[in-house]
Amino acid sequence: MHDNPSSKPRFYRRDRYFVDPRLQLALALPMLAILGVVALAYVAAVYVLPGEFALKTMTAEETRSLFLRANLIYLSLAGAGLTASAIYLTHRIAGPVGVIERAVRSMRGGDYSPRLALRPSDYLQSLAEAVSDLRNQLSEQEEQRRRLVKEVVAHLDVNDLAEARSLLAQLGASEAPPPPGTAAGD
Repeated sequence: MHDNPSSKPRFYRRDRYFVDPRLQLALALPMLAILGVVALAYVAAVYVLPGEFALKTMTAEETRSLFLRANLIYLSLAGAGLTASAIYLTHRIAGPVGVIERAVRSMRGGDYSPRLALRPSDYLQSLAEAVSDLRNQLSEQEEQRRRLVKEVVAHLDVNDLAEARSLLAQLGASEAPPPPGTAAGD
């Protein structure tokens, strides 16, 4: 069925890994800096460990225990630091995602009023701007649709079917229904 490799769907393949370099580097560089700080802390911890003479006086079990405790403390501090940094960095993404998600959900319900303004330091500014443009466009279309529906109703109230049909065509109806009492083919 899919003998030709070029005809296979490319659902999972990425051609570009730097989709938003500014955002991706803004997250990657602090994580790299944290890794550097953690590595420096590890080097410092190695220098703090007892010297060669002290290690010679310790039994193998005591030496193993010392290294295990030192590594456990180091890894715990590194994990706590990375967790705190990840929460801080992702907060600038998760907040905007929540704002955009609430706005989209409201728009699905016909409410175009929720805010889409993000803090200047937040990420996803371009996505919020695109959703804001969509919101404005949909709001204008909805307002125009409501205005046209009111005009159609007003023309139907005075039995002005020709103008009502014209307005219905503007609403996107491909063909207005025939007036009551007439055949569709007449």
